[in-house]
Amino acid sequence: MTTTPQSAQPATLLLTGATGFLGGAIMARLIEGDQWDNTLFLVRAATPEEGLARLTAVLRRFEVPERLLWRFSLSQVICGDLGNVDDYINDERLAKVTHVINCAAIASFGKNPLIWATNVEGTENFATLLHRRAKLQRFVHVGTAMVCGPEATTPVHEAVDPGQDISHLVEYTESKIEAERRLRAIPGLPLVVARPSIVVGHSRLGCKASGSIFWVFRMALAMGCFTCDFDEKIDVIPVDYCADALLLLARKPELAHDLYHLSAGTDCASSFREIDAAIAEATGRPRHDHYRRLPFDALAAMSPRFQDYFGPCNKRIMLRAIRTYGDFAELGLLFDASRLRGEGMPPPPRFNTYAGLCAATSKGSTIAEQMTVDFK
Repeated sequence: MTTTPQSAQPATLLLTGATGFLGGAIMARLIEGDQWDNTLFLVRAATPEEGLARLTAVLRRFEVPERLLWRFSLSQVICGDLGNVDDYINDERLAKVTHVINCAAIASFGKNPLIWATNVEGTENFATLLHRRAKLQRFVHVGTAMVCGPEATTPVHEAVDPGQDISHLVEYTESKIEAERRLRAIPGLPLVVARPSIVVGHSRLGCKASGSIFWVFRMALAMGCFTCDFDEKIDVIPVDYCADALLLLARKPELAHDLYHLSAGTDCASSFREIDAAIAEATGRPRHDHYRRLPFDALAAMSPRFQDYFGPCNKRIMLRAIRTYGDFAELGLLFDASRLRGEGMPPPPRFNTYAGLCAATSKGSTIAEQMTVDFK
């Protein structure tokens, strides 16, 4: 059991990665509540003014009312990132931090040279030094459910240890499981690991804040084929649900576990057929009657027609994206969510209930434009 000690002093939350998709969704929730004035934000910026401008721009993408933006103060902004912890760790404000939600990471399935330095070494150094500096009661670290590796069986349970010898499809997932191991080795760190499944869109805003990963569904439906069966279920949650779950894990005084899946699970996952029907209804196109499951080689053979399917695009990058996301889709993994539900978190909305909204809010972006966030 993980317990957050009760204190006479109000809790001070530090959020990292607030300029990202998930961190921005958390920030958008926080600004509506009572804890806002006791929240600090670590943001990559040369000055607090620049940091504040970046953070408010993110809140506008989440359509936070302008009147609430006036709640923001320069005193809430700490300039820095996971790569330069020594530059800001002695900031007196950090000594008051009691809770952390660590969303900061290089969340890319591409070959970004900073993945290991940021996601592993930077994260370990940040947690170690902050733990010495502050009296932490809860450190919520955002990982990914895909650390289970391609040999996992579905549904994947949190209690299953993927082990150190598993293969990984991309460096990102390998970096996230190594970060977990290193954080668990820090003596006394009150760690809770949250592993989201596939985070796509926003249940109210669709893809207005970010089109991350939704382009995969657009790509598959444009071709009428992909590496998964049409009736196979896909474990997707909206970013606002993920944000609410992380806030619950950070705030709840007692937790039964120190590791949770943030996922749709077997009961709330949607099939590709259901997703297609929702998008077809929203866009006015016919449903797919002849969808095919194809291996990568067959999909790659369609590359001469990629611009017909996707619009302006780089064929090489498209092939790399199909290979990477196709490999994950082919696994067909669902992630057990019973631990999170046991903490009182309600089930998430099914993806097919808001996939049409994601499609409608993606009309202004090409598939190639939408995918850039995932290959930075």
